[in-house]
Amino acid sequence: MGFLSKIFGKKEVELTLPKVVEDVNLIKTMEGHLDRVLGVKFSTDGKKLVSGSFDETVMLWDVESGKSLFTMKGHETWVECIDYSRDGKRLASGSTDSTVRIWDAATGQCLHVCKGHDTAVRMVAFSPDCKVVASCSRDTTIRLWDVQTGKELSQFLGHKSYIECLAYSHDGKRIASCGEETVIKIWDVATGKNIANYKTDDRLSHSLAFSPDDKLIAFCGRDAQVKILDASSGDIIKVLAGHGDAVRSVCFTPDGSKVVSAANDETVRLWDISSGKELHLYRGHVLEVQSVDVSPDGKMIVSGSDDRKIKFWAIR
Repeated sequence: MGFLSKIFGKKEVELTLPKVVEDVNLIKTMEGHLDRVLGVKFSTDGKKLVSGSFDETVMLWDVESGKSLFTMKGHETWVECIDYSRDGKRLASGSTDSTVRIWDAATGQCLHVCKGHDTAVRMVAFSPDCKVVASCSRDTTIRLWDVQTGKELSQFLGHKSYIECLAYSHDGKRIASCGEETVIKIWDVATGKNIANYKTDDRLSHSLAFSPDDKLIAFCGRDAQVKILDASSGDIIKVLAGHGDAVRSVCFTPDGSKVVSAANDETVRLWDISSGKELHLYRGHVLEVQSVDVSPDGKMIVSGSDDRKIKFWAIR
């Protein structure tokens, strides 16, 4: 047990939760983490899933069977974020222990412990070519790490407060980041320069993602809304309202026509971008939903929650 977990305690006790009527589109529920599930991410082929948790572990799952393949230990406290490389060979995780870890997805072996951040790592993301892991932290820096060596390649400096999230564009040329400031910063990956700043109109942003064609950015935060922004101009072109509490995670469907969001109101929601309308509300979690992802074939949503459960939902 890590230092912070010793102070605050881990919930390795029976969790008594209220009953809820689960949505008819629920496919399956996976259980294995001993505490809050803070991150979920599909492999590129959709056959596996990686998750990170408040219980200090990273887990790899077989999606079809719902069984855990292995549990990766090493972080000294909460695993706040995870990612799966596009080539399926590596996993990355970031923790409150200030480190980024790179794992072998075939064996679960920790290949590198990347040290440099001064405080909690809030988001990690592999570059599209799988050669670099980007991380952001509450120390206000973005750092790039070499996947092969674990060495720090560069730092992006310019944020004045906590950075909560980042995302690569699909062409790998840009990184978008945001957090406690009311701005999304766009960075040129090759030079590390801040090339654009877009207003969010929210006091804290939790998650953001580029659309598959890199023309849009979806982001969400404390104001309980999902916003769609033009990635070239920074104009907010759609506001998706319906969640009753802070929205923690957002992602696009593979065809770019919809977004999925997860929130502290215990729901997952599917939205149509062109109309701005909510297409479906998924209920089944009984505590805050922290993370969401969509399968590569666009048929399933996966969500991770404070209720320790990972749930799969059908998109119909």
